[in-house]
Amino acid sequence: MHYSNSFADCFGSVEVTDYNNPSRVQFPGNFGLRDDFIGFDPDFYEVNSVWLRLEPNVEGEFEFEISTENNVDFSYHLFRATDNSFCEHLEADKAAPEISQSISYHDKGAMDSGGDNFKSAIKTKDTDVFYLMIHTNSTYKGRVTVKYRRVGKVSITKSEIQDYRTGTADHFIRVRIRDKETGDPVEANMIISGVKKDNYLFLGTDFYFDATTVREMHIESNTQGYFLFVKDFESIGSANSNMEILLELERLAPGKKLALQNIKFQQDEAEFLPIAYPALKRLLDFMAVNDELKIEIQGHVNAPGYKNNGRIKTLSENRAKAVKKFLKDNGIEGNRMVVKGYGNTEMLFEEPINIHQEEANRRVEIKIID
Repeated sequence: MHYSNSFADCFGSVEVTDYNNPSRVQFPGNFGLRDDFIGFDPDFYEVNSVWLRLEPNVEGEFEFEISTENNVDFSYHLFRATDNSFCEHLEADKAAPEISQSISYHDKGAMDSGGDNFKSAIKTKDTDVFYLMIHTNSTYKGRVTVKYRRVGKVSITKSEIQDYRTGTADHFIRVRIRDKETGDPVEANMIISGVKKDNYLFLGTDFYFDATTVREMHIESNTQGYFLFVKDFESIGSANSNMEILLELERLAPGKKLALQNIKFQQDEAEFLPIAYPALKRLLDFMAVNDELKIEIQGHVNAPGYKNNGRIKTLSENRAKAVKKFLKDNGIEGNRMVVKGYGNTEMLFEEPINIHQEEANRRVEIKIID
């Protein structure tokens, strides 16, 4: 199986939760980790794409309008998902689009004018889930905009428990996602590994899993309006008791900061270690999902007992610049990011006593500017 956090791949699809406002996603300039079409369409070569997961909750018709900056030609392919393992079916060449269309500069016409020109109406039930792949043959890194219209009876999205247990008599693990400040349920876009559904995309507020089949879990959330959440849970499954895991997501706001896990560098260098790239991809998707967010990328080093001299401060700044370069090279606009090197002035541990404290000092953080 192929797994990816990149929104250029099906497994990294951007979850659309707001159908009253347009989705704006930047093309990454590449096709992610895998050419998703290579199996069932040998004449199609994926170059540069974005994936959206759509759950419009309408009994009637669902319509959408796609436009690109600078009149870039594109094609789109809309799939109806039969279950939550759609990306696995796609990878196994067992999925085909319901609608495919190529749009050239001359075809788009009024679609770029901001008018009411919705295309591709499709009959829907309120339980339908779709995946929309938008593709361009150029390495363009501008934005694609998708507007939506739902015609018919629109259902209110409710906080529903998703139960993945094979038998309700067994002990369970319950995962709850809540707003850190209010305690309210948050419908979150989740990746949960270790529950024998490792390539699923989960969307919801509460989940149940068999406790007896789980030993370790890796959970990620990249939900619009909230900070990234990434955490590993160990030794959690038990046949003799139930367990609850509470995930508290922090809402974005100017001035708030987040330490980025696993963005590691070579010793005394601004070169990434291999472990850093999954974390960088998560940050890339976070910036894509929150497409108008502006951040300060902050570099920090572990240098206890030293003055914050030019070399130390420059190293921290160069590491922050390396993160910005990665994001910019993969389609995030440079004017959404500023960098600052703090050297050793904000170490979490002034006198670190073990490698974990040293690594906590040696970190990259982001602060929300706007």
